[in-house]
Amino acid sequence: MSEKYYVEVLTSLSPEMQDIMMELEKDAFPGIGAVDEQTLVPIARFGKLIVYRETGDPRPIAVCELMREYNAPQRAYVFGYYVRSDQQGKGIGQKFFAEVMNIIDEDGFDQICLTVDVSNTPAVKVYEKLGFEIKETREAEYGKGEDRYYMEWRKTN
Repeated sequence: MSEKYYVEVLTSLSPEMQDIMMELEKDAFPGIGAVDEQTLVPIARFGKLIVYRETGDPRPIAVCELMREYNAPQRAYVFGYYVRSDQQGKGIGQKFFAEVMNIIDEDGFDQICLTVDVSNTPAVKVYEKLGFEIKETREAEYGKGEDRYYMEWRKTN
């Protein structure tokens, strides 16, 4: 990892960081809602909230929210993953996800799953480059008109 960028795992959130994270969520997911402190705090405490930072920038430039799948504890679920809009197009998404995958591997997971908007072609392409496969299309996953691809990655031995 470059000295300019670094990974941080947040285990708690100050009120200021909660505000920053909610602002970033609204930027990443405009119009469809975003997580708030009622979701962010439990993810930080009981899941894993990973942020990618750039030296000198107080706001994370990328965020990954992880949970363990209850019915398949070997599988990590990516609840949210995004790169700040002013940082997109710089290859940060792939660099950060490589770091996230290292953390997931260190935590003992051998599978990762996520959902992605069917119209988010750039994200789908990034996930496919990382080895994810589309397993199904889930219609109205988050309500009417919110169709998602369900994608999985499995560790190969």
